[in-house]
Amino acid sequence: MRTSAAIIMLAVVFCGLFVTGSKADEGTVSVRYPPDRTVIDSSVLGVSLNVIQGSTDLIKIQVNAIDRARIFPDSNFECFAVPISFGLNNIRITASRENANIGEIVFTVFRRSSLESRYKNPPPDFQKNYFHMSEHPECSSCHVLVPGDSDKKPVNIAAFPDESPRVSSKASETSTCFSCHKSLTLYPFVHGPAAVWSCLSCHEFQAKPVYSVKKPDTKLCFICHVQEQEEWYSKKYFHGPFNIEGCAICHDPHASGTPFNLVKPVWDLCVGCHSDKQSGEHIVAGFSDIHQHPTRGKPDPLRKGMELSCASCHEPHASNSPKLWRLDAGSGLTLCKKCHTE
Repeated sequence: MRTSAAIIMLAVVFCGLFVTGSKADEGTVSVRYPPDRTVIDSSVLGVSLNVIQGSTDLIKIQVNAIDRARIFPDSNFECFAVPISFGLNNIRITASRENANIGEIVFTVFRRSSLESRYKNPPPDFQKNYFHMSEHPECSSCHVLVPGDSDKKPVNIAAFPDESPRVSSKASETSTCFSCHKSLTLYPFVHGPAAVWSCLSCHEFQAKPVYSVKKPDTKLCFICHVQEQEEWYSKKYFHGPFNIEGCAICHDPHASGTPFNLVKPVWDLCVGCHSDKQSGEHIVAGFSDIHQHPTRGKPDPLRKGMELSCASCHEPHASNSPKLWRLDAGSGLTLCKKCHTE
Protein backbone atom coordinates (compact mmCIF):
# COMPACT_ATOMS: atom_id res chain seq x y z
CA MET A 1 0.00 0.00 0.00
CA ARG A 2 2.81 2.35 0.94
CA THR A 3 4.64 1.42 -2.27
CA SER A 4 1.58 2.28 -4.39
CA ALA A 5 1.17 5.59 -2.60
CA ALA A 6 4.82 6.41 -3.18
CA ILE A 7 4.53 5.65 -6.91
CA ILE A 8 1.45 7.85 -7.21
CA MET A 9 3.19 10.68 -5.36
CA LEU A 10 6.27 10.39 -7.61
CA ALA A 11 4.09 10.54 -10.73
CA VAL A 12 2.35 13.66 -9.44
CA VAL A 13 5.69 15.36 -8.81
CA PHE A 14 7.03 14.54 -12.28
CA CYS A 15 3.81 15.64 -13.98
CA GLY A 16 3.98 18.88 -12.05
CA LEU A 17 7.45 19.63 -13.38
CA PHE A 18 6.13 20.37 -16.87
CA VAL A 19 3.03 22.44 -17.52
CA THR A 20 2.20 24.14 -20.79
CA GLY A 21 0.88 27.59 -20.06
CA SER A 22 1.65 31.28 -19.82
CA LYS A 23 2.69 31.24 -16.17
CA ALA A 24 4.85 28.90 -14.16
CA ASP A 25 3.58 27.78 -10.78
CA GLU A 26 5.93 26.76 -7.99
CA GLY A 27 7.98 23.73 -9.05
CA THR A 28 6.99 23.82 -12.74
CA VAL A 29 8.55 24.48 -16.14
CA SER A 30 6.30 26.07 -18.75
CA VAL A 31 6.17 27.63 -22.19
CA ARG A 32 5.84 31.39 -21.96
CA TYR A 33 5.67 31.90 -25.74
CA PRO A 34 4.25 30.89 -28.18
CA PRO A 35 0.83 29.57 -27.21
CA ASP A 36 -0.26 26.25 -28.66
CA ARG A 37 -1.84 26.52 -32.13
CA THR A 38 -0.10 29.73 -33.13
CA VAL A 39 0.21 30.81 -36.79
CA ILE A 40 3.73 31.87 -37.80
CA ASP A 41 4.82 33.68 -40.98
CA SER A 42 8.58 33.42 -40.40
CA SER A 43 10.99 30.57 -41.12
CA VAL A 44 12.24 30.81 -37.54
CA LEU A 45 10.21 30.23 -34.37
CA GLY A 46 11.19 32.03 -31.19
CA VAL A 47 10.41 30.18 -27.96
CA SER A 48 10.54 31.45 -24.38
CA LEU A 49 10.45 29.11 -21.38
CA ASN A 50 10.07 29.51 -17.66
CA VAL A 51 12.56 27.18 -15.98
CA ILE A 52 12.70 26.74 -12.23
CA GLN A 53 16.40 26.58 -11.45
CA GLY A 54 17.55 23.15 -10.40
CA SER A 55 14.56 21.32 -11.84
CA THR A 56 16.42 20.17 -14.98
CA ASP A 57 19.98 20.19 -16.29
CA LEU A 58 19.23 19.55 -19.99
CA ILE A 59 16.41 20.60 -22.31
CA LYS A 60 16.11 19.09 -25.79
CA ILE A 61 13.97 20.59 -28.54
CA GLN A 62 12.61 18.64 -31.51
CA VAL A 63 10.63 19.98 -34.46
CA ASN A 64 8.66 17.28 -36.28
CA ALA A 65 10.85 14.62 -34.63
CA ILE A 66 14.10 16.29 -35.78
CA ASP A 67 16.57 17.43 -33.11
CA ARG A 68 16.93 21.20 -33.34
CA ALA A 69 18.45 22.45 -30.08
CA ARG A 70 19.97 21.44 -26.75
CA ILE A 71 19.92 23.84 -23.82
CA PHE A 72 21.74 23.64 -20.50
CA PRO A 73 19.55 25.91 -18.38
CA ASP A 74 21.23 28.30 -15.98
CA SER A 75 18.49 30.82 -15.22
CA ASN A 76 14.76 31.15 -14.61
CA PHE A 77 14.17 31.93 -18.30
CA GLU A 78 15.43 30.27 -21.46
CA CYS A 79 14.88 31.82 -24.88
CA PHE A 80 15.88 30.21 -28.17
CA ALA A 81 14.93 29.97 -31.84
CA VAL A 82 14.46 26.96 -34.09
CA PRO A 83 13.81 26.67 -37.85
CA ILE A 84 10.35 25.54 -38.89
CA SER A 85 8.85 24.26 -42.14
CA PHE A 86 5.71 25.27 -44.01
CA GLY A 87 2.59 23.73 -42.52
CA LEU A 88 2.22 22.03 -39.15
CA ASN A 89 5.24 21.89 -36.86
CA ASN A 90 5.06 19.74 -33.74
CA ILE A 91 7.39 21.15 -31.10
CA ARG A 92 8.52 18.67 -28.45
CA ILE A 93 10.48 20.01 -25.48
CA THR A 94 11.95 17.29 -23.29
CA ALA A 95 13.67 17.93 -19.96
CA SER A 96 16.04 15.60 -18.18
CA ARG A 97 17.97 15.59 -14.95
CA GLU A 98 21.06 13.44 -14.45
CA ASN A 99 20.32 11.64 -17.77
CA ALA A 100 16.78 10.71 -16.74
CA ASN A 101 13.79 12.19 -18.59
CA ILE A 102 11.49 13.98 -16.17
CA GLY A 103 8.81 15.29 -18.51
CA GLU A 104 7.97 17.01 -21.76
CA ILE A 105 5.87 19.72 -23.36
CA VAL A 106 4.32 19.29 -26.79
CA PHE A 107 2.65 22.05 -28.76
CA THR A 108 1.98 22.82 -32.41
CA VAL A 109 2.47 25.87 -34.61
CA PHE A 110 1.52 26.40 -38.25
CA ARG A 111 3.84 28.18 -40.65
CA ARG A 112 1.75 29.90 -43.28
CA SER A 113 2.77 30.37 -46.92
CA SER A 114 1.31 32.63 -49.57
CA LEU A 115 3.24 30.64 -52.17
CA GLU A 116 1.78 27.16 -51.72
CA SER A 117 -2.00 26.91 -51.53
CA ARG A 118 -1.98 23.94 -49.16
CA TYR A 119 -0.22 26.06 -46.54
CA LYS A 120 -2.11 29.29 -47.13
CA ASN A 121 -4.86 28.75 -44.57
CA PRO A 122 -4.20 27.34 -41.08
CA PRO A 123 -6.35 24.61 -39.52
CA PRO A 124 -9.34 25.62 -37.37
CA ASP A 125 -8.51 27.04 -33.93
CA PHE A 126 -5.07 28.26 -35.06
CA GLN A 127 -4.49 32.01 -34.88
CA LYS A 128 -1.72 34.59 -35.07
CA ASN A 129 -0.20 35.66 -31.79
CA TYR A 130 2.60 38.18 -32.21
CA PHE A 131 4.91 38.36 -29.21
CA HIS A 132 5.02 42.16 -29.25
CA MET A 133 1.22 42.48 -29.23
CA SER A 134 1.32 42.00 -25.45
CA GLU A 135 3.36 43.58 -22.68
CA HIS A 136 6.06 41.32 -21.29
CA PRO A 137 7.48 42.96 -18.16
CA GLU A 138 9.03 39.65 -17.14
CA CYS A 139 11.43 39.94 -20.08
CA SER A 140 12.68 43.44 -19.25
CA SER A 141 15.36 42.20 -16.86
CA CYS A 142 17.30 40.85 -19.87
CA HIS A 143 15.81 42.58 -22.91
CA VAL A 144 14.93 46.11 -24.00
CA LEU A 145 11.51 45.90 -25.67
CA VAL A 146 11.25 49.53 -26.77
CA PRO A 147 13.31 50.66 -29.79
CA GLY A 148 16.15 53.10 -29.28
CA ASP A 149 17.64 55.78 -31.50
CA SER A 150 20.12 53.30 -32.96
CA ASP A 151 17.25 51.23 -34.38
CA LYS A 152 16.01 54.19 -36.40
CA LYS A 153 19.12 54.49 -38.54
CA PRO A 154 18.07 55.27 -42.14
CA VAL A 155 18.91 52.90 -44.96
CA ASN A 156 20.20 54.15 -48.28
CA ILE A 157 20.01 51.50 -50.98
CA ALA A 158 23.01 53.08 -52.74
CA ALA A 159 25.18 52.15 -49.77
CA PHE A 160 24.91 48.44 -50.49
CA PRO A 161 27.10 46.55 -52.98
CA ASP A 162 25.57 44.58 -55.83
CA GLU A 163 26.35 41.30 -54.08
CA SER A 164 24.49 40.26 -50.95
CA PRO A 165 25.53 42.48 -48.02
CA ARG A 166 27.10 40.89 -44.99
CA VAL A 167 25.72 41.23 -41.49
CA SER A 168 27.34 44.18 -39.74
CA SER A 169 28.75 43.26 -36.33
CA LYS A 170 28.97 46.93 -35.42
CA ALA A 171 25.29 47.47 -36.24
CA SER A 172 24.25 44.41 -34.27
CA GLU A 173 25.97 45.77 -31.16
CA THR A 174 23.66 48.79 -31.16
CA SER A 175 20.48 46.95 -32.18
CA THR A 176 17.70 46.46 -29.67
CA CYS A 177 16.31 43.62 -31.80
CA PHE A 178 19.51 41.62 -32.30
CA SER A 179 19.57 39.64 -29.05
CA CYS A 180 16.24 37.93 -29.79
CA HIS A 181 16.16 37.94 -33.58
CA LYS A 182 19.77 37.27 -34.61
CA SER A 183 18.82 33.87 -36.03
CA LEU A 184 16.87 35.61 -38.83
CA THR A 185 20.13 36.59 -40.52
CA LEU A 186 22.05 33.31 -40.18
CA TYR A 187 21.87 32.62 -43.92
CA PRO A 188 24.26 33.33 -46.82
CA PHE A 189 22.07 35.96 -48.50
CA VAL A 190 20.92 38.81 -46.28
CA HIS A 191 18.56 41.65 -47.18
CA GLY A 192 20.19 45.08 -46.81
CA PRO A 193 18.16 46.50 -43.90
CA ALA A 194 18.48 43.23 -41.98
CA ALA A 195 22.25 43.17 -42.55
CA VAL A 196 22.68 46.49 -40.73
CA TRP A 197 19.86 45.80 -38.24
CA SER A 198 17.85 48.78 -39.41
CA CYS A 199 14.63 47.01 -38.43
CA LEU A 200 12.57 50.20 -38.19
CA SER A 201 13.21 50.88 -41.86
CA CYS A 202 10.46 48.31 -42.48
CA HIS A 203 8.79 47.59 -39.13
CA GLU A 204 6.75 50.40 -37.56
CA PHE A 205 6.73 50.74 -33.80
CA GLN A 206 3.52 52.80 -33.87
CA ALA A 207 1.70 50.34 -36.14
CA LYS A 208 -1.14 48.07 -35.04
CA PRO A 209 -0.14 45.33 -34.41
CA VAL A 210 3.11 46.83 -33.18
CA TYR A 211 6.11 46.38 -35.52
CA SER A 212 3.91 45.30 -38.43
CA VAL A 213 4.84 46.42 -41.95
CA LYS A 214 3.02 48.27 -44.70
CA LYS A 215 0.80 46.24 -47.00
CA PRO A 216 0.75 45.48 -49.85
CA ASP A 217 4.46 44.70 -49.99
CA THR A 218 5.24 47.08 -52.85
CA LYS A 219 4.33 50.08 -50.68
CA LEU A 220 7.35 49.24 -48.58
CA CYS A 221 9.75 47.60 -51.03
CA PHE A 222 9.62 50.33 -53.65
CA ILE A 223 10.74 52.94 -51.13
CA CYS A 224 14.24 51.56 -51.78
CA HIS A 225 13.84 49.64 -55.03
CA VAL A 226 12.90 52.67 -57.12
CA GLN A 227 14.76 51.58 -60.25
CA GLU A 228 13.00 48.22 -60.29
CA GLN A 229 9.64 49.92 -59.81
CA GLU A 230 10.17 52.16 -62.83
CA GLU A 231 11.40 49.31 -65.02
CA TRP A 232 8.73 46.75 -64.14
CA TYR A 233 5.76 49.10 -64.28
CA SER A 234 6.85 50.17 -67.77
CA LYS A 235 6.17 46.64 -69.04
CA LYS A 236 2.89 45.38 -70.51
CA TYR A 237 2.54 42.07 -68.66
CA PHE A 238 3.00 41.26 -64.97
CA HIS A 239 3.75 37.99 -63.21
CA GLY A 240 1.02 36.98 -60.74
CA PRO A 241 2.84 37.66 -57.43
CA PHE A 242 4.03 41.04 -58.70
CA ASN A 243 0.57 41.86 -60.04
CA ILE A 244 -0.91 41.46 -56.55
CA GLU A 245 2.06 43.34 -55.04
CA GLY A 246 3.17 40.33 -53.02
CA CYS A 247 6.98 40.57 -52.98
CA ALA A 248 7.23 38.37 -49.88
CA ILE A 249 5.51 35.50 -51.69
CA CYS A 250 8.83 34.75 -53.40
CA HIS A 251 11.39 36.78 -51.40
CA ASP A 252 12.32 36.48 -47.74
CA PRO A 253 12.53 40.03 -46.32
CA HIS A 254 15.35 39.11 -43.91
CA ALA A 255 17.67 36.43 -45.30
CA SER A 256 17.68 33.11 -47.11
CA GLY A 257 19.94 30.42 -48.47
CA THR A 258 19.21 31.41 -52.06
CA PRO A 259 20.40 34.38 -54.17
CA PHE A 260 17.99 37.32 -54.41
CA ASN A 261 16.62 36.25 -51.01
CA LEU A 262 14.29 33.78 -52.70
CA VAL A 263 12.45 31.50 -50.29
CA LYS A 264 13.46 28.52 -52.46
CA PRO A 265 15.82 27.86 -55.38
CA VAL A 266 14.40 29.23 -58.62
CA TRP A 267 13.17 25.95 -60.13
CA ASP A 268 11.56 24.75 -56.88
CA LEU A 269 9.95 28.13 -56.42
CA CYS A 270 8.42 28.21 -59.89
CA VAL A 271 7.10 24.65 -60.03
CA GLY A 272 5.46 25.18 -56.65
CA CYS A 273 2.78 26.96 -58.68
CA HIS A 274 3.52 25.79 -62.23
CA SER A 275 3.74 22.07 -61.51
CA ASP A 276 2.73 21.15 -65.08
CA LYS A 277 5.91 22.76 -66.45
CA GLN A 278 8.44 20.53 -64.68
CA SER A 279 9.20 18.26 -67.65
CA GLY A 280 9.82 21.10 -70.08
CA GLU A 281 7.34 19.62 -72.55
CA HIS A 282 5.77 23.06 -72.99
CA ILE A 283 9.06 24.32 -74.44
CA VAL A 284 9.20 21.91 -77.39
CA ALA A 285 5.49 21.24 -77.95
CA GLY A 286 4.74 21.80 -81.64
CA PHE A 287 8.41 22.17 -82.58
CA SER A 288 9.94 18.74 -82.05
CA ASP A 289 9.21 15.05 -81.66
CA ILE A 290 11.15 15.22 -78.40
CA HIS A 291 8.70 15.53 -75.56
CA GLN A 292 11.01 16.97 -72.96
CA HIS A 293 13.42 19.86 -72.59
CA PRO A 294 15.67 20.38 -69.56
CA THR A 295 14.47 23.02 -67.13
CA ARG A 296 17.28 22.57 -64.59
CA GLY A 297 20.51 20.69 -63.96
CA LYS A 298 22.26 22.09 -67.07
CA PRO A 299 24.47 25.16 -67.57
CA ASP A 300 22.64 28.25 -68.77
CA PRO A 301 23.98 28.92 -72.31
CA LEU A 302 23.41 32.67 -72.04
CA ARG A 303 24.31 33.35 -68.41
CA LYS A 304 27.82 32.17 -67.69
CA GLY A 305 28.24 30.36 -64.39
CA MET A 306 24.52 30.01 -63.77
CA GLU A 307 22.28 26.96 -63.91
CA LEU A 308 19.50 26.61 -66.44
CA SER A 309 16.18 27.41 -64.79
CA CYS A 310 12.79 28.91 -65.52
CA ALA A 311 14.40 32.36 -65.20
CA SER A 312 16.65 31.55 -68.16
CA CYS A 313 13.71 32.25 -70.45
CA HIS A 314 11.15 34.03 -68.27
CA GLU A 315 11.14 37.31 -66.37
CA PRO A 316 9.90 36.72 -62.81
CA HIS A 317 8.38 40.19 -62.46
CA ALA A 318 7.27 41.82 -65.72
CA SER A 319 7.85 41.66 -69.45
CA ASN A 320 6.55 42.96 -72.75
CA SER A 321 5.88 39.36 -73.78
CA PRO A 322 2.55 37.71 -72.89
CA LYS A 323 4.54 34.66 -71.77
CA LEU A 324 6.95 36.82 -69.78
CA TRP A 325 9.94 35.98 -71.96
CA ARG A 326 13.08 37.69 -70.77
CA LEU A 327 14.71 37.70 -74.20
CA ASP A 328 13.73 39.92 -77.10
CA ALA A 329 11.98 37.31 -79.21
CA GLY A 330 8.89 37.76 -81.33
CA SER A 331 8.13 34.05 -81.54
CA GLY A 332 8.88 30.78 -79.81
CA LEU A 333 11.22 29.70 -82.62
CA THR A 334 13.17 32.95 -82.33
CA LEU A 335 13.48 32.34 -78.62
CA CYS A 336 14.90 28.85 -79.24
CA LYS A 337 17.53 30.26 -81.59
CA LYS A 338 18.92 32.43 -78.81
CA CYS A 339 20.57 29.27 -77.46
CA HIS A 340 20.34 26.81 -80.37
CA THR A 341 22.35 28.76 -82.90
CA GLU A 342 23.22 25.84 -85.18
